[in-house]
Amino acid sequence: MTGRLDALIVRATVRIGPEGEPDTLWGSGFFVAPGWVLTCAHVLPPRARGGHRTILRVRGHNGLDVRAATAYWLDGTDPEQDLALLRVTDPVDHVCVRLTDRYDPPLAVTAHGWRSPGGGPPQRWSGHTECNGKDGAHGLTLAPLVEIPHGASGGPLLDRERGLVAGVVKARRANKDGGLAVATTALRGFRRALPVGDESSLGADPYAALIRAHDVWHERVRGGQAWVKAQQELCGGGARRWTPRDSAEACALLAALPRPDSPAQLQELIERVLGDEPLWEDERAPHDWRDGQGWLYDHAEGADVVSLHYLRVVAHACAARAPEAAARLERWVAERAGQLPDHLRALLLNVTASAPAPWAAAPHPTAAEEPGGFSAAVYEPGPAPEDAAEHDDGPVVAVELEPDLFRPHDRFHWRIWTWTGGQDTARAVDEDTDGEGASLAELPHVLNEPLTRTFGLLDTGRRARLELAVPVDHFGVDVHLWRPGPVARSLKPHPADRPFGVHRQVVLRCLKRRGEPTDVWRERWRGIAEGTPKALPVPSPAVAAQTLGQAPPGAVPVLCRPPAESTEPLTRAIGAGYGVMLWNLRGEHTHGCGPDCERLHDKAAELLGSTSRATALPERLRALRERVSRCEEDAYWAEDLALLYDDPRRPIPLCDDLLESP
Repeated sequence: MTGRLDALIVRATVRIGPEGEPDTLWGSGFFVAPGWVLTCAHVLPPRARGGHRTILRVRGHNGLDVRAATAYWLDGTDPEQDLALLRVTDPVDHVCVRLTDRYDPPLAVTAHGWRSPGGGPPQRWSGHTECNGKDGAHGLTLAPLVEIPHGASGGPLLDRERGLVAGVVKARRANKDGGLAVATTALRGFRRALPVGDESSLGADPYAALIRAHDVWHERVRGGQAWVKAQQELCGGGARRWTPRDSAEACALLAALPRPDSPAQLQELIERVLGDEPLWEDERAPHDWRDGQGWLYDHAEGADVVSLHYLRVVAHACAARAPEAAARLERWVAERAGQLPDHLRALLLNVTASAPAPWAAAPHPTAAEEPGGFSAAVYEPGPAPEDAAEHDDGPVVAVELEPDLFRPHDRFHWRIWTWTGGQDTARAVDEDTDGEGASLAELPHVLNEPLTRTFGLLDTGRRARLELAVPVDHFGVDVHLWRPGPVARSLKPHPADRPFGVHRQVVLRCLKRRGEPTDVWRERWRGIAEGTPKALPVPSPAVAAQTLGQAPPGAVPVLCRPPAESTEPLTRAIGAGYGVMLWNLRGEHTHGCGPDCERLHDKAAELLGSTSRATALPERLRALRERVSRCEEDAYWAEDLALLYDDPRRPIPLCDDLLESP
């Protein structure tokens, strides 16, 4: 039975309408966190769904009647983006529903909401039905066992078996019973929700702030409003070893921790805990610690064992950034592990505690050695953003461009790789499926969507670096001038809408260097990584032939001739093992070098001489490009500067499935 939960969900479900018209029903909604109401965006009038703050009324159980304002909404036309958050502006005591953290859809459900029968005063409504399918990444179809009335859109969908709200009622289907709901996993889209007006109360990541406030409320509330108590009564004990109380307490402890460095870091941690790669869809991939917990139910070893393992690894991951909160989670895991059989408790606590820190590099085979895939090594977090310019262990997105077999100069096939840490974290996340390939001119448009999605997984306070791996013949590509597609955030320019080279590190790599690095490449890399790099001027192919092979390991070639004039110096430098190199993308040398070349060599020598280690160069160059974008004339010399940054510690894996046209 769900009698107690039905009573609580009635108290949490509200109707939404305008001020001064108590019998006008726009739609339904429900409290998800203290002071926050979730609803469907389409129930609000058009003026309330854009950037204009709209005041409205939220009415519900026992005379609840308070003012609220539109606060956040999702910008999109897909049905599953039809969500909005309202912030209650009057103080009020209310019940919050408990949202599911599971990924699998419910079966038996009850839809709740309000309706206005015959145009009369609004009244409560509910209907039992089943989820009989999916529609898109977050859409849930409802079986034709109930007719969803007008006005119920925005209400909660209760999973009757688990006692959790699994979705938001969206719409009835035209000319038939049943309808559509939006799964609660769609709330992850609020990571990039659009604030209404000057709304900022949920900070930079509205999803994380909302879900953490939700989890803290459910852990703290007691008495008649305690949803978890009612859920516990529904689910009972028996063989269910991971109880609603366990889940609620764990989620509240996770809410006290700092957010994961990136979704990619979290996803690799889950893969490490499960020992296998979860096959999630991009849109439903986990973003916060609570989301990770939702992947661990129904595991063959028992949800309690796997969940406690996950929580302990999370505590280790956050120990440096939040020692007190991580220690509280560790203590809770140890206490809860006392309910396990002796051999499982010993395995969980003793072995894990004596093992290396969970974020340390694990002894996995290299990507080239592991058949058919790439190691799921745990992410070793990098430095704080303020130190990012002096280090190089942040996230990387690399685009590998393979020339078409029959049109090597005109068409390319692509694959996107990511690294969140060392070599063992390499993974291919997307690739070309068009046998025709794409031209260099088409690539910025073709790659916009997959790059946007991939950066969204890796970007944190420090944006992921973009690396383009191409043949030396194409080292003249202006990848730093590529830019994301139109975002339309506002009329004011947004930093992320500028060329990539301005707001993130952008470097080139040599496609020839797939797989295991050569000894000479490693040696030269050590030479520049362990000390101040020194400029090696290369004004001509003749000088390249004489000097590149004999230069000391710490040398960085600086070429004033662009690749369009000659690729011979670049080819020689690659053959001589150089992993870092600077060159001019434009320039004219019909009459030899001129004042511009001399200035380039002088400025490059000054740049390298003021750089403590070569690993800082990608960020130093990005900062120069940003200064160029701000029209600072003393940075203009670097406008056409390109950087080879070929790190042998993270080589592009040698994949058996080469990018070739059919």
